[in-house]
Amino acid sequence: MAYQSESLIAHAREVREASGTSQRALSERAGLTQSHISQIESGKMEPGLSSFIDMTRALDLELMLVPKKLVPAVRGLIKAQATPDMHIRTGQPDNKRFARAERLVKKMKQLDGSSADLDRIEETLRFLRGVNISDQEMQLVRELIARLERYQASAQAAPVVRDIAQSLQRLRNSIAHAGPSEPRPAYSLDDGDA
Repeated sequence: MAYQSESLIAHAREVREASGTSQRALSERAGLTQSHISQIESGKMEPGLSSFIDMTRALDLELMLVPKKLVPAVRGLIKAQATPDMHIRTGQPDNKRFARAERLVKKMKQLDGSSADLDRIEETLRFLRGVNISDQEMQLVRELIARLERYQASAQAAPVVRDIAQSLQRLRNSIAHAGPSEPRPAYSLDDGDA
């Protein structure tokens, strides 16, 4: 195993263990076999990029390319924002629901081919899985996932998938761009302007 990948794999294993997630639970979330994950973690197998990305995303981690000179700044931001609860919350039914929905989207892509709407659903689910959302927002996500499961093999799937993608995107945007509830004036006068 290459030295560079050893530290990445070790970090992923530490996150998995710190969250109390078993290899079997991770395998279900990532869509990989438990033995595959075991071989990766033990250094017996060099993971492919797609397998490693699936594994880390199932741990609520995201791989990113960062310009080398910005690495210290990014590490500082991560350290400043890090909290003990940043790992997967095991046993949460919502995490399983997100994982199941992500697997469903992958399956739909394999059967029907990729589409902009399926890509948007997949991306939005990943975003929503990593943020705190209210019970009401989670209920909407549950309903949309259930609707996707019902219509996955239907002839009317395309417009339903588009509607689900748009609904999830609106929810994502409302969470990502949540601001003060009070409307702000477009401008204000200084004391000397009156």
